[in-house]
Amino acid sequence: MVLEQSARVHLIGHSFGARLVSFSLAGIPAARAGAASPVKSLMLVHGAFSHFAFASSLPGKPGQAGALAGRADRVDGPLLATFTEHDDAVGRSYPLASILSQDNASASSDRLYEWGAVGHDGYQRVDADEVTLQPVGKGYELRPAAFCNLNSNAVIRTGGPPSGAHSDIVHPELAWAVLSGAGLGQHV
Repeated sequence: MVLEQSARVHLIGHSFGARLVSFSLAGIPAARAGAASPVKSLMLVHGAFSHFAFASSLPGKPGQAGALAGRADRVDGPLLATFTEHDDAVGRSYPLASILSQDNASASSDRLYEWGAVGHDGYQRVDADEVTLQPVGKGYELRPAAFCNLNSNAVIRTGGPPSGAHSDIVHPELAWAVLSGAGLGQHV
């Protein structure tokens, strides 16, 4: 599929869908980076993949980068990621499964941090802003091609074992963040 030059795409993914939309950035050629990119925003909701994926250097692994290092420029808009300490699927289960499968992109003395997911603590080892998930109507100050971790602890918090709040994603505040990231929040 070839996108027209005027296409405006806003990528949104939850859990492993966040991984899918993030890795789709690798398919955008360098000639379509920056303002030429059809991708105008990226929203990861409780992403179930390494929080170091976009890092240019990995802790304890000199010279190694995350699998998506350098791909932020494929987004002509903000790269948002929700995270919450109440999501046990990405806070506990994902790191343990990654340890067992030896599927990581880092090394660190804290095993859960080493194998951590975006949905647990946001983008790591990148220049990321951190803001609290805002109520509907309250503006965000989002920078183009910049990472923004959305602390969702106060809103996304309901759910029982084994996944915790992993699927607690139906909230007006979350929809507002998606619209704001897409540059549509002021028009609602």
